[in-house]
Amino acid sequence: RSVILRQFPHQVGGHNCILMYDPWTVCKPLSVGELLFYQKQLPHRLRQYIPKYLGVVNVLLERDVDGNAIFRACPIDPDDCEELEHDLQIIKLRADLDCRQPNFENAKSHICDRTQSQDNISPCNSNCYRRQVQKMQDVFILLENVVQQFRYPCIMDLKMGKWHQRFSVQDNVSNREIGLSTPKLGFRLGGMQFYNVPDKKFNYFDKYYGKRLDEHGLKQILYQYFDNGLTFQKDICDQMIKKLLLLRNHIDLEESFRFRACSVLLIYESCYNGNINCSTNMDIRIIDFSHTTSKEFDQHPCRQCNEELGLNPNKEFVTALDNLLSIFSEFSASA
Repeated sequence: RSVILRQFPHQVGGHNCILMYDPWTVCKPLSVGELLFYQKQLPHRLRQYIPKYLGVVNVLLERDVDGNAIFRACPIDPDDCEELEHDLQIIKLRADLDCRQPNFENAKSHICDRTQSQDNISPCNSNCYRRQVQKMQDVFILLENVVQQFRYPCIMDLKMGKWHQRFSVQDNVSNREIGLSTPKLGFRLGGMQFYNVPDKKFNYFDKYYGKRLDEHGLKQILYQYFDNGLTFQKDICDQMIKKLLLLRNHIDLEESFRFRACSVLLIYESCYNGNINCSTNMDIRIIDFSHTTSKEFDQHPCRQCNEELGLNPNKEFVTALDNLLSIFSEFSASA
């Protein structure tokens, strides 16, 4: 049995393409470090913030009679599953060595050029989709679709902490360091979409815009996240503060995992008709665990991640949350 994957309309950040397996499940190219994280026993108090892990699939790149690219998910052979359990490095090698992968350099995608989404697909996903056609990887990880319950989800992706590096798993060296544009706050904008009620459309900011923001500019964007084009939504801001404070306290108590270069995903339902109360329909999640480390890991695929956790392993994460809470509290007090 196979499933044709579709574009995920609400991807706001990241550099890997997220695809939809079904309405409740998304998938993205598998990271060895992230798979290590999901296969460990997660702390009970943090499970509500972490998308459910639903397995791995082979993804094949095909094309239809018109030359359009099609991504098809297929079950992984049981023999391959056994290999994945015993040697995670094979995941990174298979994309390069699997001779069954056809060459689709000239394949067309379903996405036309545009800066503003015309069919409710975010520009971020459109760009990632185009790149994915050119660099096919055949093992994807299946995760819970955390925005499935929302009709018009307003989403903000915040990259937490000052440790942002991209690694090569094969040679364990740092290829490029990604600096924070807002070092005093300890986080930066990874991407955002918010619904403008008067215009009846989503507006978008991507990670490249976020990297250019200074502290003042980032605060303005954070404020805009709660502005629906009619008013600043103080009730939603207040509820978000309560949820963030609870998350902050849980992270501060966590000693077995170090959440490095993770994102905090803020989600709330847009009051698109201006009459309903959406303040109770919101969620906060932690995503992107490629560089998360744990004392339970025998060895992380990135050598730079293999060190003792020490005391307060998530100090930078907590500091970033404190700064975010302070900003949101200022917004609420002045509204």
